[in-house]
Amino acid sequence: MSSGLITRIDAFEAILPLPKTLVLGQMVIPHREYSFVRLYDDAGNIGTGFALSRNAPVSATFLRAIAPFWQAKPLDEHEMLYERAVKSNVALGTNGVFWRALSLGDCALYDLRAQRAGQPLAEFLGGQVKNTTTMLVGGYPMPDETSATLAAEMRAMSAYRPAGVKIGSSSDYAKDTRRLAAGREALPEGTPLMIDLHWNAPNAEAVLAHAREWDRFNMGWIEDPFGFDDFENIARLADGLSFPVAVGDEQSGVRHFRRLMDDGHIGVVRLDATVCGGVRAFMTIAALAAERGLSVASHVYHHVHTQLASVVPNVQWVEYFLPTSGLDSIDLVWNRDLEWADGGLVTATEPGMGYHWNEAALERYRRT
Repeated sequence: MSSGLITRIDAFEAILPLPKTLVLGQMVIPHREYSFVRLYDDAGNIGTGFALSRNAPVSATFLRAIAPFWQAKPLDEHEMLYERAVKSNVALGTNGVFWRALSLGDCALYDLRAQRAGQPLAEFLGGQVKNTTTMLVGGYPMPDETSATLAAEMRAMSAYRPAGVKIGSSSDYAKDTRRLAAGREALPEGTPLMIDLHWNAPNAEAVLAHAREWDRFNMGWIEDPFGFDDFENIARLADGLSFPVAVGDEQSGVRHFRRLMDDGHIGVVRLDATVCGGVRAFMTIAALAAERGLSVASHVYHHVHTQLASVVPNVQWVEYFLPTSGLDSIDLVWNRDLEWADGGLVTATEPGMGYHWNEAALERYRRT
């Protein structure tokens, strides 16, 4: 089969409703806004990359900064297309909106290329499809939350037998101690707890005063405590705890991740193909983590990350929001999701990423 051409490029945002507004620190999330990049080939295949926009003009950036270099180009030139996009936008650096757009484009490229090969992405990359170790995310702080409601949510998640459960911080770490205690009591003893501080902590000392108490809760890790480049506070926190600090959500660039691992002393690398630089950057960064003996935990977007976890040995956790959690709404634009079996997600065996898009719903929620 010939490599084919990129015959059409589309990029847009879709706004998907949530049952309740979410509040994480200073972030108020009334709905979920997703950015989509779609690449069409001359055989009728559609490759898709998608991720939360984070209120940034991701699709417009792709259409302006990247699409002109990719339109009508052969797919077997994908490496050159990627490098040309990077070098032509070198003034935009190695983080930020451009890299989000490029990451989605690269995910769409790999989805499209694997579809053309008639293989799931894992096999296309030389691996073998396997089921993945999956952690569930819940426990976002709500105004009406009580210890009883949080414990009930934890018990409901534990019925899935996940490899771990992560909750969101309330930004009041004394309160989080009580919340973690309620979660720990409701979960099986062997299921680790994680907590996401969503970049909101003032400094390492403010967290350490409370986080050292959390060791008794069988903590898997404490996640994203500070801003992206606050390497000093990350290192001080990591050095002061007996359980790992996990960092990397929403971050881009191989050199940046190398510094996070070396200067930040992190114990778990949080990695997201839709932000870090795409499928190719994910694999490079995961290999750097493996050289340092570090495990990788992927950040949501479970279709692409179950495929990559089937290829990259040190991807130890894939993250998942249960559709019933009310924390996400991407299921509104799927005809069906991945299945759950034996405590984890079942990796798709269809060609590409294994998406089953509801095209009518995508059009309905598309922002024009």
